[in-house]
Amino acid sequence: MATSWTASAGSTPDPGGPGPGQVGWGAVQAGSVDRTGLTLEEQGFLVAGPGRAAEVAVVALVEAGAVRISREGKVSAIGRPRAASPLQDCVLRKLSRPLGDVIASTASSGEAGALRQHLVERGFVVPAGRRRVVRGLRYAVVAAAVALVIITMALELPFAVAAAAVVGGVLLSVLLGRLGRQLTGAGRAVVRRLDRIAVSPNRIALVAYYGLLGKGGRHHVWETLGLSPAASATLRRRDRVRGSSGGASCGGGCGSCAGSGCGSGSSGGSDSGGSSCGGGGCGGGGGGD
Repeated sequence: MATSWTASAGSTPDPGGPGPGQVGWGAVQAGSVDRTGLTLEEQGFLVAGPGRAAEVAVVALVEAGAVRISREGKVSAIGRPRAASPLQDCVLRKLSRPLGDVIASTASSGEAGALRQHLVERGFVVPAGRRRVVRGLRYAVVAAAVALVIITMALELPFAVAAAAVVGGVLLSVLLGRLGRQLTGAGRAVVRRLDRIAVSPNRIALVAYYGLLGKGGRHHVWETLGLSPAASATLRRRDRVRGSSGGASCGGGCGSCAGSGCGSGSSGGSDSGGSSCGGGGCGGGGGGD
């Protein structure tokens, strides 16, 4: 008989670890705002785009006792769940599907797009139009530097001219690259602070910073939450967005990770660790990407 990954709303975490059938998470909710003025959904978006925000929304609903995730990875409602954010409301409309599908469809939803625009308006994410302009200028600078070097060689001009063109092109390219980051300085500061607080037992913060497939210590986050290997195998990896904290890029930018992945469960599906569910429910696992 399949068991489910659930958490009891309003339960007090056991210092010795979660009991059978429940995950004893910390008190920080995805919909609550900390001193950054942002929810953990918003902070997760800054780290890795809408896919990470969707993961936070799902995990927060589990903590609230609103949904469960079976050992097979199916997400289903418990009673008549209520959402604490638009993204959670979107999750609730996409239930009775595998965890990875729920997250991917939520990440590509209108609510996720609205979340991105909200972060742009608040000054945490650079508008896409500005990034396109900066990217175009960067290409133009590189092309001009190459052209000047070719002209210098063709006309047999002094070597210093070509050297100046190369050095100037590199410096301008680096400067424009910084200006073209997807996160503003304020956005990068939020990500750095999240890195400091993303430790157990603040498990929603763990999801926001590392993602379910990330590793916050000795264990993958999905193991720390007591999620089964079969459920983790439905997930898709989402790397950090360019400009968040110097990590890997997700290619198209902040908001581009919605449905793309680098293989289902590539880092979690075969690494069961101590996450198996036994008896009445799932154990929480230890550990603190």
